[in-house]
Formats: sequence, C-alpha cells, structure tokens
Amino acid sequence: MNAVLAILAMLAVLATEAAPATAAPSGYFVDSTQAAAERPADRVVDDGAFTLTIHRKYSNAFEEHLLDIAEATYPPRDRLIAISIERGLEMGSDSARTSLWWCDGLGAARVPYAVTAGALAHYTRMTERFRAHNFWEAWAHNLFWTDLVYRATVERRDQYDFEGGSISNVYVVEMNLAWAYDDGTFVPVATAHRVVVLSPDGAVLAVAGDGETVEKVYFSSHRGIGRVETQMR
Repeated sequence: MNAVLAILAMLAVLATEAAPATAAPSGYFVDSTQAAAERPADRVVDDGAFTLTIHRKYSNAFEEHLLDIAEATYPPRDRLIAISIERGLEMGSDSARTSLWWCDGLGAARVPYAVTAGALAHYTRMTERFRAHNFWEAWAHNLFWTDLVYRATVERRDQYDFEGGSISNVYVVEMNLAWAYDDGTFVPVATAHRVVVLSPDGAVLAVAGDGETVEKVYFSSHRGIGRVETQMR
C-alpha cells in the first residue's frame, strides 16, 4: 500500500507548513447541530483491508469544544455549487439538504473541498460500509482496500500572523485528512489541510486551506506502476 505511505508523508509535510490565515471568512457558517455532536478523541481500526485512524488532540473540555466548532465550520454553499456548475462537476443528490464540504464526486470518489465534521463522517461511513461488504456506493463492485487518516490539534497562541496583520489571544485548530482507495485500476489519494482560527469565546476569525486539496492518482498494483498528480480545483 504505497499510497498509504504517501498519505502519511503528505500529512507530515502539511502539519509543519500550515497555510497563513486570511481575513475573517465571508459567508462561512457554523452548523450548530454538528458543533454539538459527540465525536471520539481517538479511533483506530487497523485490521483488514478497510482501515481508519482518527486522532483529535486537545487538553481539556474547552479546547474540545473549540475543535468541535472548527470542524462544524462550513464554506458558503453558493460558492461550492457555483464551482461545481462552472467546472461541470457532479455533486450527487445528497447535496440537496446538507452542509456542503465538497463540490465534486460521489461515494468513495468524493473529493473534500474543506475538512469538516461532515467530511470525516462521510469517509468513516464509507469505511464502515466496505468493512461490512456493502459496496453499493462504490459503483456496485468491490474495492481492494480503503484507508482514512484524520488528525486534528488545538493550540492557544498569544499572536497569530496572517496576510495583512495579526490576531492576538486566539486558538488555532489544524486539521489534516487523507482518503485513499484501490478500485483495481487506480488508487486515488486525496489529502486536505485546514486551519481555523477562533477567539476564546468560540467565534471563527479566519479559515485557510479550503479548496487546496491535493489529489494523487496511482495505478493499482493490479494494473501496473505509475502515478498521475493534480492540484485540486
């Protein structure tokens, strides 16, 4: 599973090269239901062909709450729909009544525009269904393996610099998500990184990384050796 190693390497790079935050995000919103939902701090399923690793690191309940808010922060719906229409992408019927974190892809092939609680839930659900041998959402044929890796951290900073200035006394949440699967022909690997800056009272001040997902497509070992690399959308 060379693609899995590539995921971990990319996450290591992203964790040390966080993108600077921009000004307070226009049109972004917090999904209050998702912000209040319980999510495990750690979950690892490493047996079999369909695996996941989730680590959400925080020091106390207050930081956990801020992480919940960051994960429940979504980009403007109209923006993602406009991107999908402009580029002729397919979003799926399940995009009708939900907070959007993607603008392209169905089922296992969905590509994350933003790392959110919804994105994590989607890929976790894919993993669980495949482990139960329910491949309906993967075009009605078996996948050889899937792998989900998600890591998130919360850090208080006296000052956080961004383009055009700086913010004092903030909490910085960093999220890294990688999703890969082998369909027997190709091995798509999508890696996304996000930074959310919050005030101590939980207000979202800045978001960076959305729309910068990197996709790498390898040839499956069942087909041959090769790689195609693209920069997302």
